[in-house]
Amino acid sequence: MTGDTIQGLLKDRSPEPFVSLYNKVRFKKEGKGRTFRYSPDDILGYGLQGEHFISMPFKEESNFFKFRYYTNASASRTFLKVVRKSKNLMYLEQFFVHDDNSYLDFIPFFYKPGSTTLVRVTQGILGFKKKALAAYFSDCPEIAEELYADQPTIQSVPELYEFYIVHCTQ
Repeated sequence: MTGDTIQGLLKDRSPEPFVSLYNKVRFKKEGKGRTFRYSPDDILGYGLQGEHFISMPFKEESNFFKFRYYTNASASRTFLKVVRKSKNLMYLEQFFVHDDNSYLDFIPFFYKPGSTTLVRVTQGILGFKKKALAAYFSDCPEIAEELYADQPTIQSVPELYEFYIVHCTQ
């Protein structure tokens, strides 16, 4: 089957308290006994407990503490959670597990569909990556003005997403 949606039971991580993310999701059709394993190269995405994940080519490059994120056909694919999606911008999250405590966490990204780059939105507890966001959204100077304002009204990633949709898209 190509492009079809199939129903069944799916696991993408081990149970708590010591979580690990699976490289391949485990899928079992309803009423069937056999479990199939699918990598991001095998499927377009999956839905689980009201969340949707897409398979996307994703590459991270680093050069002396500067990180850049790309999507292109030559990059290996990974599953990213789709938090919000419009025709102009996607808010995605990449899940990872902390090595020291097996705690599940995520990194938020913005992606303009059709672009070859993504931008990491935050730097953990340090807040927004203002310089990277201002450069990524150079087509919308209102973003930079808001991020660098003395009293910014945007405090969260969802608020920044909504600000872009409202103020920077036609």
